[in-house]
Amino acid sequence: MIKPNIKAMFHELNEMHFNGEIPDIPVVWNTRMTTTAGYCRYRRSLGQLRPMKIDLSEKLFRNMDYDISKVKRTLTHEMVHAYLCHKFNEKGHTPRFQRMMTDITGEHKNHRCHNYAVEGLRKKQVKKVQAECGRCGVTYQKARMPKHAGYSNYTHRGCGGTMTFSRIEQEGDSINIF
Repeated sequence: MIKPNIKAMFHELNEMHFNGEIPDIPVVWNTRMTTTAGYCRYRRSLGQLRPMKIDLSEKLFRNMDYDISKVKRTLTHEMVHAYLCHKFNEKGHTPRFQRMMTDITGEHKNHRCHNYAVEGLRKKQVKKVQAECGRCGVTYQKARMPKHAGYSNYTHRGCGGTMTFSRIEQEGDSINIF
């Protein structure tokens, strides 16, 4: 179970499939990603998309003993995103993305999602916040308080009412709302 050098793999795949046209961006193992295998980060500047970084999930691939074929496939997937951002100002799983992935892998399928085992990788989130709509009264629980919960700029998607948030203190089986 040796962790592959994904930066060296990036350079190899860049030459093999993209004629070295993807800019030399950071390619890193991300220890926080648990259910997403990879992610291509980009920035929009003056209307132009620029690939900035590729993350691969260390936890997910460690769980698979760093299966080299799956690491390569995921890195290739993220590199297609980077290439399309760089060359065509295009993001997402577009028809051009699907064609490129099919050309590279030889598989005609939806190249959008993986089916890697992710059981046990994500921590169970404790719901510590209650949200309530002032208009229709709908309530639900969330794991975190929104960044600007004190402001009234959160609206309920269902009815447009103003949402309020309060912390929940849990003791055993009882719930106290503050």
